[in-house]
Amino acid sequence: MGGKPVYRRPLVMAAAVLVLAGVVWLLFLRDGTPALSPDEARQKATAFLDDVRAGRADDAWAGTSADFKSMYGRERFRQFVKSKPVLKGPAEFQACEFKTNGDLRVAECTFRPAHGRGSITVVLNVDQGVWKVGRLDVE
Repeated sequence: MGGKPVYRRPLVMAAAVLVLAGVVWLLFLRDGTPALSPDEARQKATAFLDDVRAGRADDAWAGTSADFKSMYGRERFRQFVKSKPVLKGPAEFQACEFKTNGDLRVAECTFRPAHGRGSITVVLNVDQGVWKVGRLDVE
């Protein structure tokens, strides 16, 4: 009777199933979105707008997502900023909402110009594992 005990086979099978379940969870089910608090979202959006207001459009553009850069080349972004005088003045933070846009999780931070009408929305999304500005709407 020098063979392996019979009870080891089910244990090995159970361990294999657990390892496989862990791999599936890591690869397909885990939400890879890094954490971002509403305060952190507000800080990122405010820093972006501060760069724009201070005339550092290139610095603001450099910190945006690949999709943003694809939509707004550097020169086009400079022209957009120049065409929106509301971006030159101070803006008051209003709110930050987390939403899901398809599979993409976004944080929409809304600002109101301190002088005049309209709204400024800075949308953050994850790009290469980092929250970055993915869209800028000025109304």
